[in-house]
Amino acid sequence: MIRAVCKIVSRKNYHLLATAIVFLFGALWSPSYAADTGAKQFLESIYKAYVGTDADAIDWRGSKTQQYFDASLTKLILQDLRESGGEVGRIDFDPFVYAQDFDIKDLDITVVPKGAQRAAGIVSFTNVSSPTKVTYDLAKTSKGWRIANVSWEGAEAGAGNIRTLLSRPLTSSAQAD
Repeated sequence: MIRAVCKIVSRKNYHLLATAIVFLFGALWSPSYAADTGAKQFLESIYKAYVGTDADAIDWRGSKTQQYFDASLTKLILQDLRESGGEVGRIDFDPFVYAQDFDIKDLDITVVPKGAQRAAGIVSFTNVSSPTKVTYDLAKTSKGWRIANVSWEGAEAGAGNIRTLLSRPLTSSAQAD
């Protein structure tokens, strides 16, 4: 069969075809393709805590903050925690589900590589009968994949991402006594 194909395809075209196949396989095993699987596994590990009968969320505002967020976002989250005296603070919902309560169904995680060190993660699901879409800017750090920003489809004006919310002044209702 290969001989038949070789007879049909001239030697010059055969070399072009072989080169194209090598480039195709090279692209599939490139660092940006590998980034897709690592970044997706990172997001899957987060959402594992939100799905199923034992779903219990994750503690994203405490000692484990740096396991999920990059250094600059970790700094903003911990600053908010300090300034609010451990109370609700600037964010009064779980950023992974864009709600306080959750019952996640139909979870879909897609990752789009943006080079070897960056990726966009799009997480779609139904939460208590409401379709929800959360988008992540992901960065590969020395500690692995981390979240550089989070945005929510349908967020109120001016509150479209976690960095914007954490950069606002702390309101008096959110401050600790």
